[in-house]
Amino acid sequence: MIHIIFDAILWTSYLVSLYFSIFLLLVYLEKKPIFTLENNYSSHLDFSEPKDFPLVSVIVPAHNEEKTILKTLESIEALDYPKEKLEVIAIDDGSKDNTKEKIIDYISDKPHFRLISHPNMGKAASMNKALAQIKGEFFACLDADSFVNSSTLKKMLAFYYQQNNDRLAIVTPAMKVHHPKNILQKVQWLEYVVMILFGRLTSQLDSLYVAPGPFSLYRTDILRQLGGFDPKNITEDQEIAYRLQKHQYQIKQCFNGFVYTTAPDKIPTFYRQRRRWYLGSLGCLYQYKDLVANKKYGDFGLMQMVKNVTEYLLAIAGLSLAGYLFFIPIFEQLKTLFLVKFNILPYLTSLDFNFNFLSFLLLDLNQIWIIFLLFLTGSLFFYWAHQNAQEKMSVFGLFPLIPYFFFYYLLKGSILMISLVQFHRSKKIKW
Repeated sequence: MIHIIFDAILWTSYLVSLYFSIFLLLVYLEKKPIFTLENNYSSHLDFSEPKDFPLVSVIVPAHNEEKTILKTLESIEALDYPKEKLEVIAIDDGSKDNTKEKIIDYISDKPHFRLISHPNMGKAASMNKALAQIKGEFFACLDADSFVNSSTLKKMLAFYYQQNNDRLAIVTPAMKVHHPKNILQKVQWLEYVVMILFGRLTSQLDSLYVAPGPFSLYRTDILRQLGGFDPKNITEDQEIAYRLQKHQYQIKQCFNGFVYTTAPDKIPTFYRQRRRWYLGSLGCLYQYKDLVANKKYGDFGLMQMVKNVTEYLLAIAGLSLAGYLFFIPIFEQLKTLFLVKFNILPYLTSLDFNFNFLSFLLLDLNQIWIIFLLFLTGSLFFYWAHQNAQEKMSVFGLFPLIPYFFFYYLLKGSILMISLVQFHRSKKIKW
């Protein structure tokens, strides 16, 4: 009976994964001429310069960020944008290190910078406090561990004006990992490159469901009308995107507006970051569950929300299958070794390594074909993602590809499972 159950889980996972892979593949092929046109336009000055230079406010919320805050502020100061059209508000959200002192020292001779300092109240509440004071027609939030490219603000505004769309509320950047050093950061670099392409695809479908903390550009009036950010949500950048989609506003990605974020370099830090993301994402899905499969919200409801829910189910299925197919057999082998007191030689001689052509023929060819198609579409997206992000696949060599394809998603899936348990217990995580 258990074999039947796991076979059903396996086939369901295969078919659902294949469905979404082919769907996104067809979207890419359909939108590729548009991408080519956009790429050509971006090389011309007329399309990379905004038709107007509105006042833009940049909010920098910081909590214990003394190591990176200066570089973040320096990247804002280096923006290729008229200084008289920039208003920068750095927020010290109850830092216990030297963040506040470093901000004060840096902005002392910069009149377009100012500081808000208060006891710790969380990122969303801090940004709401700044949102009530800013004067910009647009505002961007830049996390204090991230750095914006000097041309990005101009490109994002040029993109906004080209859209000529009053319902466009947020323009998101293309986010990369800043100077990855160890293997964990390089694997995340690969992940972010792929996500830039998927963000561009979902942008074409009006289905973006997150406005990344590093330098998403908001229409100030729309955010104020909707009441600002939700201080009760630990992923406020995702919740505001869901809320905007629910109110039929649009979110678009500026594919060549690059921003760089500092990725976790150790497993414990990575675990805390992803656990917060997953818990926040689960909270958003639950809060906006009425959007799931709701045709009123177009592709966002019928495709993206269904996909978001399905991804959690696939992660659970994948970990269950990994346990059943790999970890349980390994445990059984270790138990056998324990019983023979780790006398390896007789144990090895009892193993059966026989393989013949007949056993190969007995393999389920339908499964092989599905796995092949999944591998093919995944490889194509991986290649296209690097082209789209203007990066070379060999920039870090081939070694990071091994953990990326074989271990990384197992690690993320394990954290997701823990998050599901904690979400069930309503455990809250702060930034």
